[in-house]
Parts: sequence; C-alpha cells; structure tokens
Amino acid sequence: MLLITLLHKLCFALLSFHRGKELKYLHNQLTLLRCSKISLLIFQIAFLFCFFLWEGSAAATAAAEADRFLKQSIGAEQYGMGGSFVSTARGANALGNNPAGICLAGGNRFIVRAIRSPRTIALLSKQNFEANYEDYQRYEQQESGIETLNWAFPMGKFGTLGLAFSFAQEGPFRRVNHLGKALNNFPKNNLAIGFGYGLDLFGNTGVGFDVKWLRSKVTDAKQTEHVGFGYAYNVGIIHRLNKGFQMGIAARNLSNGLSFSDTAIPDTLHPDIAVGITYHREISNVALRIGLDVHPPFRNGIRANFGVEAWYHGRISGRIGYLRDTEKRYASVLLLEHGTVEMTERVWKAEGMCFGLGMRFGKLTLNTAYIPQFQPTVASDERIHIVQGAAVYTFSIGQDF
Repeated sequence: MLLITLLHKLCFALLSFHRGKELKYLHNQLTLLRCSKISLLIFQIAFLFCFFLWEGSAAATAAAEADRFLKQSIGAEQYGMGGSFVSTARGANALGNNPAGICLAGGNRFIVRAIRSPRTIALLSKQNFEANYEDYQRYEQQESGIETLNWAFPMGKFGTLGLAFSFAQEGPFRRVNHLGKALNNFPKNNLAIGFGYGLDLFGNTGVGFDVKWLRSKVTDAKQTEHVGFGYAYNVGIIHRLNKGFQMGIAARNLSNGLSFSDTAIPDTLHPDIAVGITYHREISNVALRIGLDVHPPFRNGIRANFGVEAWYHGRISGRIGYLRDTEKRYASVLLLEHGTVEMTERVWKAEGMCFGLGMRFGKLTLNTAYIPQFQPTVASDERIHIVQGAAVYTFSIGQDF
C-alpha cells in the first residue's frame, strides 16, 4: 500500500512538472507574439509618419549643394548593390543612411569611406534652321570627392552610439587667388559632424536617429563665395520579419534648411523617404543577400535601387546592382551662342549598372564599387553628348574591434 502511494505521488509530481514546462513554453510564445505585434505596430506607425512627411513636403525645387552631399554618403558596400541601403546598412555603415542599422552589428566598428567623381562635361544640342543638331549649352561638373569617418560603439542593452565626420569638396584645390591672397581651400566644400543612436527592441526591431551640424560653402556664377550653416536629422526603423526577410524605412535630411546671407542661393534640404526590403540566405559556403529600395514620391522620375551580394567563405564577395536616381540642381551653364554663363534649374539623372567587390582580412574589410555618374536630362527636342566623365568610384575600409 505504501509503494502504491509513493508511485501515485511520483506520477503526480511528474505530471505537474510537465504541465509547468508546457505553461512556461506557452507563456514564452505569447510574450514573443506580443512583442512581434508591438514591433509591427511601431513599423506601421513609422510608415504612416513617412507617408504624411512625403505627402506634405514642398514641391520639388532646386536643392542646396549640401543636399546632394548628404544623400551620397553611402558606403561602397551599398553602392555595389545599386545603392540599396535601407535594410542592408549595419553598424558604422548605417550612420547617415538608416540609423536603425547602427545597433544591428556586434562589436566596435570604425570605417573610412571615400567617393571620387570625375570631371563631367555634357553638351546639349538642338536642331537649327537647317534641321541639323547644333550644340547650344555646355554643362560642367568639377571633379569632386567625399571622405567619411564613422564609428559605432555598442553599449549592450543600452543600445549603440555612433559618431560621424564627413567632408566633401568640389573643384581643384586653390592655394592663392588671382590677387595672390592665400586661400588653401576648395571653391566648394561641405562639412558634417554628428552623432547617432540605435536601439534593438524585442530582438527583431531596430530603431535609431542621427543628428548632423552642417557647414556649406558654394560659389555663384560670378565666383563669389557664400557660406551657410544648418542642421539635419535622420530617423529610421528596421523590422526583421523572419530569419530571411527584413524591412526598413528611413527619413533622411529632415531640416529647416541652411542659412545663407544671399537669398538667391538655394538653401533647401529635401526630405528623402526610403522604403526597402532585404532577403538573406546562406547556401553551403555562400551568404546571399538581395536588397530593393524605393524613394517616393517620384516627382522627377522613379528613384529605386536594386542589388545582389554574395560572400564566399566570408572572405571575398561580389556585388551587382541597378541604380536610378534623379535630383533637381541649380547649376551654371555656358550658353555657347553668346559665350555667357548663367544659373539654371534642370533635373539630373544617374541610371545604370553598379558593380562592387569586397574582401576580408581578419577583422579588416575592404570594399570598392563602380556606379554611374549624374548627368543632365534632356527635353524631347534636345540631344546630349557626354564629352568626359561617366562613372564614379567609391572605396571603404572597415575595422572591427
């Protein structure tokens, strides 16, 4: 009788333990489901915020020089994939792009990026009275470059802090002017100094922001220099749908514009809304990643980025993508008939294939990419001939600690 009683108690204890495990498992699954719903709700709110932002933004006008500088601050890793960055940029690479990605890379990371754009000369022609096409306008974009230093510092459950420094220059370096006065600068340059912060919520959603102080120096058609100052903000979110897919939304260049003493100088920083999705999968020794971004609203034509990346053994990677981007510029143009220079607004477009290569040596990563150059668009009665400059090269060096 005593043996039967002991067996009964033992069976009851095992049954209670088993039910306890089931209840604990059920509780964990409900908690995970609740967190996923909250993350999805946050993502939907962010999407609605971006939707009202681009619907309420001002009509497309010529942007400040700093606007282009900020939008080109993308790493060679992303440019190799056609410029797709919304849900692909991670760690220090996410600063200036989608700051939600700052928290998605483990360990300290320091990265140096450089972009080199060649001197571009474009001739526009129209039919004359004899129905022959004759050159009548000449656009020239000086050689330019952008250098960026980014650092991401994880702080555990408190998120990730990032620091960023960017400098852009256009035109040849000048030591003295025509009067012999020392200059030691570039005719056009932009400087941005900022910090960012990212936080991983519930293990499947990253949110972040970054803030930048800007200084922009430009020259007008008379080669008079103008200096403006301002601030710009980026906010973003990345939501991991499952092991393979993740989506992202970023709102960049949120700003009241720059302050120039001359009101004729374009001072607007246009908000840039980007929505993207990424698919990641590992097949044997190959890590495959596919990214797609779109940038609504399409006031000056479709703006989209698509790319594919494949890492082999985590040592070497190849990238290929397609980029289509447009922007309205306020630039000088030479009127060939009269030999005079004037400032005009025209939509410029970059479209074509992108190629990239990456290599890892321990904790050091090298990336390079080739992308198409911006060139002025033409009307139905115009033709364009690119005399010089058709591609842009970008490089980056990243160090993990």
